[in-house]
Amino acid sequence: WDKLIPGHPFRGGLGTKQHIQELLAYMTELSAEVKKAADAGKCWNDAEKEVRLPRYAHWANYEQGIATNIRRYCGYWGRGF
Repeated sequence: WDKLIPGHPFRGGLGTKQHIQELLAYMTELSAEVKKAADAGKCWNDAEKEVRLPRYAHWANYEQGIATNIRRYCGYWGRGF
C-alpha cells in the first residue's frame, strides 16, 4: 500500500508507511517508559507528569495526546500485565 486512510485523521491527513513506522516506534517506546513508571508505582498522575519522549515532541498535538496515551498504558501496565 502507498497511503493509509485512517479512521482518525493522521497528522497531515493521509498516512504513509513511514508515518506508520514512526507511530509504531512511538507507541513501543512509550509503552516501555510507562512500564518503568508503573513498576515504580508512578501510575497515574506522576507518570502523566514525568514521562516524555522528546524525540517526538515536534509532532502536532504531541503534548495534548501524550497524557491520554500514558493513561492507556498505565491501565495496562498498572494491572501487572
